[in-house]
Amino acid sequence: MAILNHRDYRLSKARLEQLRRVTGAGGVVAALAEQLPANAEQARRTTLEMELGRLTREIAAYEELRAGDVRPTGNDGTSDLGLLPILARISRQLSQRELAERLGMREQQIQRYEKDRYSSISLERYQTILRALDVDLQPRLTERPNATVVEGNDFEIELSPDLLRELRKRNWVDLPRGAAPSAMKRTLAAYVAKNSSLARGAPLNRRTRSSTAGTAVQQIWTARVLESASSATGRMKGKFNIADSAWLAQLVALSVFPDGPVRAMQMLRDHGIIPVIEPHLPRTLLDGAALMHADGIPVVALTLRHDRLDNFWFTLLHELAHVFLHFSSGLADGFIDDDLGNQLISDVEREADDFARNRLIPDDLWKTSVVRFTTESESVVKFARRLNVHPAIVAGRIRNERDFSLFSELVGKGQLRKLFTNYST
Repeated sequence: MAILNHRDYRLSKARLEQLRRVTGAGGVVAALAEQLPANAEQARRTTLEMELGRLTREIAAYEELRAGDVRPTGNDGTSDLGLLPILARISRQLSQRELAERLGMREQQIQRYEKDRYSSISLERYQTILRALDVDLQPRLTERPNATVVEGNDFEIELSPDLLRELRKRNWVDLPRGAAPSAMKRTLAAYVAKNSSLARGAPLNRRTRSSTAGTAVQQIWTARVLESASSATGRMKGKFNIADSAWLAQLVALSVFPDGPVRAMQMLRDHGIIPVIEPHLPRTLLDGAALMHADGIPVVALTLRHDRLDNFWFTLLHELAHVFLHFSSGLADGFIDDDLGNQLISDVEREADDFARNRLIPDDLWKTSVVRFTTESESVVKFARRLNVHPAIVAGRIRNERDFSLFSELVGKGQLRKLFTNYST
């Protein structure tokens, strides 16, 4: 159950009604107005229906707990000790303010405790709160399943000079120059294992387009993305709403500004998605990723492997497609995308490609425009102005469909990475 306070309950009820609208008869009309390709439209509808079912179950579970039908005691199999006081408070029909008054605390303190699942509380204070909630927690011994630990010797990675040089430069982990390869592998394996808990699913084992299994280098990069995302969870302005995709049109319109990519990152934060810019590592073709943080917050990561504006906007919309099309059917396990443009792709990747292409330039406008056949830069610029998008987006689509040597001067080469002051190569 993810609803742990009355504020989230009210928000979830509102989201439920919105999901019912967009999946009902009126929602069909709205979907037609979006004019998504058939495969992307079906994926979108499936995701919305799955989210409708999940939210319905979570609301019912909260209402059952709130009614006192379930009384968590700590001795009934509840294994998450950080969750126990929250569930007990709800089942006792106490608000955060009422519990704070009972304990002689400020309401904000209870809110902070619950936000981090009581991870920052002292044992003495934790016991005080349990007593106030009439929870008698008895110690018990249980056999825990063996955790899967990747040993250094089992971490298959080639510690090439260029990779070591880059990892030391980024300073994610301490890799002393005189250290034995086995010791460095253990350090990297521990780094991956530590950050794997920051994901909702298992993205560190996700396959990519160009490899049959997740490589160790890919796992290290993904671990860093999760680490960066985790540090940003407390600074999010908005809460992600799977039912609302209307703002994507405003996102694409930001492309006309010189600092459009930077503004786009802020818009993602405003809508409850964590953006991460993390350059790819040597000997990889990583372009981006779409993940789910352990807190349930979507994460979109970009490498800026190609320093071009057209590539930035397509990759960004491709990763957002995974969020909006596959939120309930794969996002938890992650989508690690490399070598975007490779023709050998799965159905879900094709859905994401089609979604991104159509969001940048609607297919109906593209198919009826002669700009597809133009050789004149001026025609590209005029068509882009008509759509209120950057000319790089139009030029990029022409190059992808016809010839990558066309309109090189319009794709914004060398204008991307310099916008991000923390970007390093």
